[in-house]
Amino acid sequence: MALALVYYVRLSGRLALGMVLVWVAMAAMLRVVAGVAVLPLWAISLLIFALAWVGQFWGHKVEGKKPSFLKDLQFLLIGPLWLLHFVYRRLGWGY
Repeated sequence: MALALVYYVRLSGRLALGMVLVWVAMAAMLRVVAGVAVLPLWAISLLIFALAWVGQFWGHKVEGKKPSFLKDLQFLLIGPLWLLHFVYRRLGWGY
């Protein structure tokens, strides 16, 4: 995450700050899930990871395009910022 943050700061300090807030929110949600879960946290994480990848590849099949990150791993880091920029636009914030 530290290396990703360095990369994000180089692209946009404001978007990097937004990603830190997203990470904090995700960590808080993770603590809640860990407190109420029946399965171990690693098992829940693995299940979510697998379902997310299946969903992503299914979406690309429906879309008819190959995932961009297969060409360049940099796109794996850009994806979250790309989604966050829509939030910033909706709120009228510059980045």
